[in-house]
Amino acid sequence: MTCLWVGHRGVAGLRPENTWSSIRHAVDSGLTWVEVDVQPTRDGHLVICHDHELERCSNGHGRVDQQTLAQLEQLDFGSWFDSRYQSESIVTLPALLAYAKENNLSLNLEVKVDIHQPEQVLPQLLADIDASGIDRSQLLLTSFSHTMFIAMMQMPFACRIGLLTEDLTADDMALLKQYQPFSCHLNHRTLTLAQVKALKSLGLQIWVYTVNDPQAFTLLPHVDAIFSDYLPTA
Repeated sequence: MTCLWVGHRGVAGLRPENTWSSIRHAVDSGLTWVEVDVQPTRDGHLVICHDHELERCSNGHGRVDQQTLAQLEQLDFGSWFDSRYQSESIVTLPALLAYAKENNLSLNLEVKVDIHQPEQVLPQLLADIDASGIDRSQLLLTSFSHTMFIAMMQMPFACRIGLLTEDLTADDMALLKQYQPFSCHLNHRTLTLAQVKALKSLGLQIWVYTVNDPQAFTLLPHVDAIFSDYLPTA
């Protein structure tokens, strides 16, 4: 089985994560899929950022959702990685969708939530996707939140949806059996062959994060996709 290689936050090991330089480097290097993280600003825009707090990956402070888009656009999201990337500004979801459509790039959009309810995020996500005109086959929506996952399954996104989990639980399996999504996304450190067989029996694809040493990942032949911070080697 050929395993799909998905760039994690662009190519997070080679460029500052979730930035234009990271996403474009993935595309320029031949990747057809990237995973990025989506969350809301204070004024309701959706932006690409993993952490809810700004300190690790920018020169900002506080929470992403406490800043307006205009405030976030003034921050430097690249210098923490290397001074060469000091001009990196935050990526907005509409801009990324337009780029993906133009470059035939498929996106795994992970909806990041901690204090947010689905009604604070998903209507805007659906509106941005609708406005972009992107082919729905280029999109896969995922979330660790069971509440968010259920809401996505119940809304008219008309694209693939997956459940993210750190370690497959009985509650996860119950949801997967009930809703029959496209995929289940799991940590390579905790995934077992028994879990692979159980998920395959449900007809689900298995996408695994974050695999930076594929040769050491013994279950590689049994999964459908891996996320990596790096590019495939010949």
